[in-house]
This record gives sequence, structure tokens and C-alpha cells, in this order.
Amino acid sequence: MKMKKAKRTVKRDKKEYEASTRLIEATDSIQSLIHTLSTPLEEKIAMEDQINKLSHESNCLLDIISNTNRKDYQKKLFLAYREFLERNIDTVNQRIGEV
Repeated sequence: MKMKKAKRTVKRDKKEYEASTRLIEATDSIQSLIHTLSTPLEEKIAMEDQINKLSHESNCLLDIISNTNRKDYQKKLFLAYREFLERNIDTVNQRIGEV
């Protein structure tokens, strides 16, 4: 019984690590783009800071939800968070259409 729990924990930790790595890669990608912009340094720093904060907060929220003891709440929280992100993506898509 303990062996199964340990196996699940390792599998879960690996999935969380992979998700965290993908988030870091996405953050690095947008930061690289920010570095190529021909905007004032202050704006670049402000954008970079916001991306770092957003990445950190997203990662923290995912950890908090993952560590919620009640699985029924956990699933509801993940679904609500996904809806939140989808609405943000819709807003970004709308802004892209305006450019």
C-alpha cells in the first residue's frame, strides 16, 4: 500500500515538474521577445517584471490547487482556473485582432 502511494507521489511530482518547466520555457520565450523590442528600457523592465510575477503567481496557484486535500474542490478549482485562463486568451485574441 505504501509503495503505491509513493509511486503516485513520484508520478505526480514529475507531472508538476514538467508543467512548471513548460511555464518557465514560456516565460523565457516572452522575455526573449521583450529584449528584442525597440522600446525604452524602463518599459522592457516593467513588462519583464509583470511576466515574472504572472508566471510566479500562476505556478503558485497551480501548486495551491494541487495541494488541496478535497479532490472534489480540486477539480472545481482547476476547471474554474481553466475558464479564467480561457477568458484571458479570448481577450488576448481580441486585442490581436485590433492590431
